[in-house]
Amino acid sequence: MPLSKKIAAFALSAVTAVGVMAPSAFADEAYYGYNYNWWNDPVPSQNGYVVSDIFTGVDIGVGAFNEVRDMFVDNETGKFYIADSKNQRIIITDENMSSGTVLDTFKYGDEFPESRSVVKKTDLNTPTGVFVTHRNDKTIIYIADSMNERILACYEDGTIFFEYTRPTSDVYEANVSFRPEKVVVDNAYNVYAVIPSITSGMVQFSIDGAFNGFYGANRVETTAEVLQNAFYKLFMSRDQMLARKRAVAIELDNCDIDFDGFIYTVTSAKNSDKDVLKKLNPSGENIYLNMGFDNMIFGDLSVYYKGKTYASAIDDVEVDENGNVFLLDFENKRIFQYSDELDLEFIFGGYGDQKGLFTSPTALETYREKVYVSDGRKNNITVFTLTEFGAMVHGAIEKFNRGLYMEAKEPFEEIILRDANYWFAYIGLGNAYYTMGDNETAMKYFYMNSRPGYNRAFKEYRMEMIRKYFNVFMIIVIVLIVLLVVISKVRQVLKKKKGKLAKGGVS
Repeated sequence: MPLSKKIAAFALSAVTAVGVMAPSAFADEAYYGYNYNWWNDPVPSQNGYVVSDIFTGVDIGVGAFNEVRDMFVDNETGKFYIADSKNQRIIITDENMSSGTVLDTFKYGDEFPESRSVVKKTDLNTPTGVFVTHRNDKTIIYIADSMNERILACYEDGTIFFEYTRPTSDVYEANVSFRPEKVVVDNAYNVYAVIPSITSGMVQFSIDGAFNGFYGANRVETTAEVLQNAFYKLFMSRDQMLARKRAVAIELDNCDIDFDGFIYTVTSAKNSDKDVLKKLNPSGENIYLNMGFDNMIFGDLSVYYKGKTYASAIDDVEVDENGNVFLLDFENKRIFQYSDELDLEFIFGGYGDQKGLFTSPTALETYREKVYVSDGRKNNITVFTLTEFGAMVHGAIEKFNRGLYMEAKEPFEEIILRDANYWFAYIGLGNAYYTMGDNETAMKYFYMNSRPGYNRAFKEYRMEMIRKYFNVFMIIVIVLIVLLVVISKVRQVLKKKKGKLAKGGVS
């Protein structure tokens, strides 16, 4: 696996830190935890997650996996749905993956809107996405059946009641295929499909299968070609502009939907840091832009080293019940966890054959503070469990993001005792002391980690000093003014005397 120069240079210090910080957090892990400090340098840090289990298809009782491409957990039932792509099947199991059932044969039910008098059954062909919801007390499975160019909507027994296929609208270009890669469904049962060949966003269908257009397209990169086209548009005709090569947005790679119904998308292009992660409102606009995250880099920071740029390729996104955002970096084989305010909390995983490392991570899912990651080459699923340190960080940051700075003070103090490199704890303590009115202490915590926080505390500290010493200051000012007046009078008197003496001497 290609590593950035910074991360490679930091490895030795990370090994040393193992024995200093918390041996129990690292003892059985093949990877070393790290985070980024205020200067965006990687520093050793305690692991927030450790491996608890690794499962294969044989362990579940369904035979070996053959390239798991997607997973979904039903938070109402705790059931897991696994798209075992090259085996052309969906596996249904529980959170402990103690046993599983296979869904590989599908039949058209009486609810299906078309007559299937000839074809009663159908098989999957490279299922790459799965999503589950509930309607009328029934569990509904949506399957992105990629090579069959459709999205199946069926019940758990394999009875199909609807198919979403290639739109017939003129808006959907004739030369564009319909091979859905991923699928999500909102609370109104609108279906959204990520299709690799489309740069206009996700394809959106209503509950009855009507094509509603495209949703959540990425922005076009502001390149020299884009600027050139904008210039030519000033004087070229429409036909001339159509004949020119058009700049297009980068296509989406994956998607997820949170418990509040907001859809998230990720884009894995390493040559662009625009719209890597988006949180979309109902209009398809990126909420993160209004939160000031337009220039934020997700994953490992891009580093140019020996003629090559090392950057993350974010290939999957998962949002847990607490709003934490997990990103899967296919390039560096790591998982990055962010809070709901996009504070980087933990980094774990990496490239390799040992447990906790990956060769081809394909999907991630979370359930009850556990993280499940599939590997398409190892053909297994790794389960990560939250550590005591991780739970402490989650609790402190959750309080912090709710504005409960005083309640977060004690956990942040404990975090620093356990991991002095965990820079966000300094910001938490800075806000706690700022809330307490202890601006001098707040400045000390903010100084190395938050310029806005330091400026805010310094402004208050300056006003506090002015109020505290105002009377002394005014007395000093008055004394200085009096002294200046006295000196001025004395100088005038001396000048007059000097003038009289000079006249007396002349006469």
